[in-house]
Amino acid sequence: MITTKEAVLPSEPQIEQQSLLTSLVLHLVPNVFLLIGCLIAAPLAERAGFPDEFGLLLCFLLLGVSFRLGYLFYQGKKRNGTFSLRGIVLYWGHMPWWQYLLILLPLILYSLGVYLLLQPVSSALITHVFWWLPPALLPSADPSTLTTAALITALLNLLSNGLIAPFAEELYFRGYLLPRLSRLGWFAPVLNSLLFTLGHFWQPYMYPMTFLLVLPEVCLVYWKRNIKLSIILHCTANSFVGVLSLFLLLQAR
Repeated sequence: MITTKEAVLPSEPQIEQQSLLTSLVLHLVPNVFLLIGCLIAAPLAERAGFPDEFGLLLCFLLLGVSFRLGYLFYQGKKRNGTFSLRGIVLYWGHMPWWQYLLILLPLILYSLGVYLLLQPVSSALITHVFWWLPPALLPSADPSTLTTAALITALLNLLSNGLIAPFAEELYFRGYLLPRLSRLGWFAPVLNSLLFTLGHFWQPYMYPMTFLLVLPEVCLVYWKRNIKLSIILHCTANSFVGVLSLFLLLQAR
């Protein structure tokens, strides 16, 4: 499925490119199965006495993370003869620590601003467009009560959605798929951001917000050839939300 066409970029070796069809499939199709898994796992979690979010989180770990990392190591085995990510996950650029602060701090503030501005848009889309989605895929309007099951779910959310899942996503989407679109020039990060956004089938009401949050991050990765930027930002943002959710739960009665 990978074409033999090569893209030559300034100051970096040739990177084997993927066809647009291959890239489209690898961006979107795995998330179709992830969505199906979520729809199955959510009611099973409820039957076991857990919030439906617990089923979604397990699905993201067991299907989403395992597929992405498994596929990368499979490609590494084909290329290197061993389960290595050498030559598979690219864009490991190096920067002094102060440049990370200079770039990431404004981007964090930008992300907070986008979230605050577009949260009403997401709410309106839920009310007027995506009201028909299964309850498990919609944000809960009811405050959580502090139970053992809710606490376990919140801790799993912090571990899975805060650290493990975003790390695996950045390796896959920005370290593997993005470089193999580099022949498109600066349209590569736009297309990568768009497909990444559309792949969130379980959150279509978040499409405008997700795209605007992801696009600057992906452009920075492409500009600096450094996926550590997106790993840090993605994990930091998700962990902040996870910590906040855990704090609010612990305040519940």
